[in-house]
Amino acid sequence: MAEELSEPSRNESRSTASERMPAPAFSRLARADFSGSRFKSKRLIMVTLAFVAVLAAILGFSTHRASICTVRAGAELLCSRRGFMLASIIKSVLWISVVTIPFFVVSKTSPLPGGAWQLSVMTTIGGFVFGFGAAMNGACVYSTMARLVDGEVAMAVTIAGFCVGIWVFGMLVDATWLSRPSPDLPRLGNLSGAVPAAILTAFASYEAVRLWRTRPSGRSVSELILVPQYRLSTAAMLIGLAAGLIYLVYGPSGYASTAQQGIEALFGRQAAPEFERWLLVAAAMAGMLLSTLQRGSFRLDWKPRPGWLMNLCGGTLMGFGVALTHGGNDSLVLYAIPILSPHALPAYAALALGVVAGLLAIRSLIGVETRAECRNDLYFSGTVR
Repeated sequence: MAEELSEPSRNESRSTASERMPAPAFSRLARADFSGSRFKSKRLIMVTLAFVAVLAAILGFSTHRASICTVRAGAELLCSRRGFMLASIIKSVLWISVVTIPFFVVSKTSPLPGGAWQLSVMTTIGGFVFGFGAAMNGACVYSTMARLVDGEVAMAVTIAGFCVGIWVFGMLVDATWLSRPSPDLPRLGNLSGAVPAAILTAFASYEAVRLWRTRPSGRSVSELILVPQYRLSTAAMLIGLAAGLIYLVYGPSGYASTAQQGIEALFGRQAAPEFERWLLVAAAMAGMLLSTLQRGSFRLDWKPRPGWLMNLCGGTLMGFGVALTHGGNDSLVLYAIPILSPHALPAYAALALGVVAGLLAIRSLIGVETRAECRNDLYFSGTVR
């Protein structure tokens, strides 16, 4: 395990994520000896890259088709007193565990040490700050990506604010006012047993059968794949299976944390993220873009409006929160919670609280309400600005 980063210094602020995490699967493949054949090694790496890229595209496509969003989950709880969107997020975590825990049980291996971080006051505060900023923005990491490919230029303003938040965090680290999150070990090994694996297998069997039996009648498989809107439970299954396989093949990689490292690399504070991490981000975005183009929902909205200031401020808080917590809601859901990182559940609880607090503050102060309603496992209503 790499040295802890609890004592901040300028050199520590420039330490890379790769110094604090084990090498991803591709790096291990590149160093492996496949019967002495360099060609076979490279071919295997290319096939693996293509495989995880397809998985990331499926994840992005499914997220876009179901409109899954932590901010919408909070808005649904406030407006309709229901938790269908939140339930779909929880199901995503369960489906990831359906892939990972049985694998570790059967293979008699343990999770990689990377992707887990120590629980601290700052990682929890970071979750709250991120959630409050996401409420101001009207979109979490998932929705920001999805709405950007839908043509909403306001989300590009959010990304600009995100960069500002990362830059502010780096300045505070350089001034030794803040420290970076310290790495830790996943606690998933405590659950990697036959009983949890059996329970998860039973859940997967029941849920898969239920989804198949309740599918829209009279449609072929291709029609079901291209249906304009996915059920929340269907998207949760596809997201979870894809994310679980990505974790097993590549390791932990979040979209917001990749962007954070890339932004800090521009300021010389970290090394640039590995190519594979950018590939996963690009593939997820490509999946979302394919979704919006196929169903004809792309609408370029470039006209500036006062609401963009909310996006800018919200994006700044989101960037700052991501840096404090080492990831946004995407990292927490896609790997940190499933591997039982010590910081993950408290950070996500604080994030959800921040979303609710932000939505209530915006409604009270400026009279803007974000509404969300889900019926019959489908998301229906959106944001009122």
